[in-house]
Amino acid sequence: ATLAATGELVAVKVQRPGVLETVSLDLHLARELGCFARNFPFLVERLDAVALLDEFAYRFYQELDYNLECENGLKIREQMKVLPMVVIPDNFPEYTSRRVHVAEWVDGEKLSQSKADDVGALVNLGVITYLTQLLDKGFFHADPHPGNMMRTTDGKLAILDFGLMTEVTDNQKYGMIEAIAHLINRDYDQIGQDFINLDFIPEGTDTEPIVPALTAVFDVALAGGGAKSINFQELAADLAEITFEYPFRIPPYFALVIRAISVLEGIALVGNPNFAIIDEAYPYIARRLMTDDSPRLKEALRYMVYGKEGSFDAEKLIDLLQALEKFSAVRDDGDGSAFKVDGVRGSKNVGTAGDFKGSQKLDLSDRDSDVAGGKFRVSDPN
Repeated sequence: ATLAATGELVAVKVQRPGVLETVSLDLHLARELGCFARNFPFLVERLDAVALLDEFAYRFYQELDYNLECENGLKIREQMKVLPMVVIPDNFPEYTSRRVHVAEWVDGEKLSQSKADDVGALVNLGVITYLTQLLDKGFFHADPHPGNMMRTTDGKLAILDFGLMTEVTDNQKYGMIEAIAHLINRDYDQIGQDFINLDFIPEGTDTEPIVPALTAVFDVALAGGGAKSINFQELAADLAEITFEYPFRIPPYFALVIRAISVLEGIALVGNPNFAIIDEAYPYIARRLMTDDSPRLKEALRYMVYGKEGSFDAEKLIDLLQALEKFSAVRDDGDGSAFKVDGVRGSKNVGTAGDFKGSQKLDLSDRDSDVAGGKFRVSDPN
């Protein structure tokens, strides 16, 4: 549509009739199932479905209020001015109501469908953009599905639709930065405490016994390549040890973060089969660690350079400086080229998809039978 007053081209979104009632009924029925699940302690120990659903429901209702989406869009547009290669459409509150949303029209194509040479670079720029929202501003776009990310005609990254947002506290932001820093350096013996800090594991839990299993799982996951590069048969024993022997829970605030990061990774893997999101996050993490005044992040920086033994590691400092240089290139020049190439991040070889496997042998003897005509047999009977 075109605004009569200014002649500007705009996108107009109109809410379908009855959608509020439909969503309310679906959420009510899902919550009833969650309440029923509370009768089974072994389920509640792993996941509080009601708390998780309440978090989603609150955000869903916000998403249906287009006045709020308009406010969110204006706020994000202002915050993302620090990244000149990122386009956030302008919003028009004077023409917006609860069921009608009016925003600036953006010419371009879906990032996931683009055949342009710079798609991979724009995805890596997207990683920096979402980390800036999540870990710097604390105001996070929680719905980055393929239709909401575009490559503009002039080669910039456009992000649309700010109805579904989430906010994180400073404590949660610092906890995630510390965890990512440990993952980047493959310091898995620290991850157990990070899980406690982020409310995945109850306070007071001794996590030391699961370090070997964590090492195998994270080595495979961090190598990149997504789920297709993981041999789940080899990892099953490690995963079982972690999930069945320790009271892991997904905190409600983190559910939207996982969803958004998973979608972003899925788009990236289309153009880069070896994409590893943690390593592509390193430039942003380096910048935060080396510029933030928070005592917690200063301590995290000290750990990165000196390690737990307190010995200065020049290579790690050089690694940090290279990552910081990369962040400046992304921010100032729109350079979103991959930071990890062929298993090498900066100047450090950290492995690539398919390089790692589980640490424990999985017992599959019960699968070598003639049940269902041998349908489930995993070995060659001959």
